[in-house]
Amino acid sequence: MEYAIMVPVLLVQVILIPAATAWIIDVWTVKRKENALQDIANHVGSTIQQLYFSLNRDDVTPGTTLQSANFPLDVENIPFTIIAFSKKVENTTILDLQLALTGTEVTTTSRVTLGPNTLWKDSTFSSNSTDPGIGVIKFSNGTLQFSFEQEV
Repeated sequence: MEYAIMVPVLLVQVILIPAATAWIIDVWTVKRKENALQDIANHVGSTIQQLYFSLNRDDVTPGTTLQSANFPLDVENIPFTIIAFSKKVENTTILDLQLALTGTEVTTTSRVTLGPNTLWKDSTFSSNSTDPGIGVIKFSNGTLQFSFEQEV
C-alpha cells in the first residue's frame, strides 16, 4: 500500500516539479527580455518625438541633425533591429516601430504620433552597427525627414 502512494509522489518530485520549474524559468526569461525590449522601444519612440518637437519650430533653421543612440544597444548581450513604418492619418504622421531581438522570437512594437510635416525615410536600425543614431533633415519648407543613420 505504501508503494501505491509513494511511487506517484516520487514521480511528481523527480519529473514534474523540475519540468514545471524549467518551463516557468523559460517563460520568465522571455518576459524579462520582452520587457527590456519594450523599454527600449518606448525610449526610441520618445527620442523621435522629442526630436520632432525640438526641430518643428520656426526659429530652428533648415539643416541636418544626428541624434546618437542614447538607449541600450542590446538586451542581455543580444543585439536587436528596429524597422519603422510611417503612415499619414488625417493631420498626423503615425510611426510604427517594430523591434526584434536577433536570433530569438522576442519582438515588440511602439507607436509614435508626429505632425503632418513629417516624412520617414525607409531605413532599418541595427544595434550592433557602429555609431547608430536617428537622423533628421529639416527642409526650408518646414518638412522634417527622419531616418535611422548608422555606419555598418
